[in-house]
Amino acid sequence: MATTNPIKNKIKELKQEYDILRVEKNALLQLIDETEISEMVYNSNAIENSTLTLKETEKILLEMEF
Repeated sequence: MATTNPIKNKIKELKQEYDILRVEKNALLQLIDETEISEMVYNSNAIENSTLTLKETEKILLEMEF
């Protein structure tokens, strides 16, 4: 499906709004990122029939070195 100019313009508009609203909210955005990553990994593992809980997944991710 091709992206039309009105859609591209709306995406640019939303990105500009996001950039304005995120000023001085880096700590909050970092917290959201950390939460989202744990949940995405947990859900992905659950699809693969993993028996890890969300708390266990978070613990593993926090112990990893990047």
